[in-house]
Amino acid sequence: MPLTADQRHSLLLANRSRDVGQITVVIERVLAANADANLFDIEMAFRDGACAAYVIAGPSKAFHVITGGLSAMLAALGAAGRTAEANRAALENEVKVTRSE
Repeated sequence: MPLTADQRHSLLLANRSRDVGQITVVIERVLAANADANLFDIEMAFRDGACAAYVIAGPSKAFHVITGGLSAMLAALGAAGRTAEANRAALENEVKVTRSE
């Protein structure tokens, strides 16, 4: 996995805040600092850490962070008309992400 131990630690600490804004900023920083990382790597760091945060791929290389746990993630995917498998594939195919919000 291309994430460093420090980057994984930063993501896990951000998850503890349950603050979507803070988690998003940390994700953006990790992606900016690590050209080999993608959103799938970050999602896997969250899953490995048993985190409540999930990364949902959006259109045009955007992404959303969901902090309500598995049920909130599944609801968000349902609203987007996407399966969990399709979300994983979209996250893996995304490269660097720049939010425009």
